[in-house]
Amino acid sequence: MRIQQWIQAATLAAAAGGTAGTAGASEPPLDALPTFEAVYAATWKGLKLGEIVLELKREGEYCYRYRSTAKPRAMVRMFYGEPQETSHFCLVDGEVKPVRFVYDHGEDSFELDFDSIEGEVRGAGQTRELPDNAQDRFGMHQAVRAWIMSQAPEPPEGDYVFTMVEDDRMAEYTLRVTGEEQVKVPAGRYDSFLLERVDDRKINRFWVAPDAAYMPVKVETGRDGSIQLSMELQRFTPTSGD
Repeated sequence: MRIQQWIQAATLAAAAGGTAGTAGASEPPLDALPTFEAVYAATWKGLKLGEIVLELKREGEYCYRYRSTAKPRAMVRMFYGEPQETSHFCLVDGEVKPVRFVYDHGEDSFELDFDSIEGEVRGAGQTRELPDNAQDRFGMHQAVRAWIMSQAPEPPEGDYVFTMVEDDRMAEYTLRVTGEEQVKVPAGRYDSFLLERVDDRKINRFWVAPDAAYMPVKVETGRDGSIQLSMELQRFTPTSGD
């Protein structure tokens, strides 16, 4: 099925089925996500990996393509390659509805197709039931961003709960704003909301800045009290979205 058909099917299905909505009843739903290009410096357990470029572009009036391209240092590239992730999604009633996810990294590559009409996600050699709150592992960034923007400029209240769909499993995640901090990164100083995963063992922290269009300016992930991957914003460029 062509990507235009995926987008149309996802949009129609979400519109027909309705959405719970994260904004308050008196607030209009978010109608657009600002597009951008952002460059992050990434480290793994203190080792400098290189750069990660994130780019959000429009695909039609309500839909988007969100892409991550790794630009690792020479020695890292030799052993790890240059993985790329792409999420296609539509914004319906202020919520992100996934359409297609592609992970391109040699033998580990896989694709997932989200069919809201049939309530299925297909890919990686299987067909599974699609939860209502499903997000792919990359597009979830924009789903969380939409949730935060729906309550801006105040910090979002409550928890954001979604089901992460991977090639071989599904897992429920809960994120919560736990504070407000000013952080310094290569791109500058930012007043930020600290967003954390509610989990006893795994660490997922995102410092989300209004002045960076509600994208993270700093990210830390790890487990058992130890930070493994960290990312810091180097450059953020708003774009026209075309």
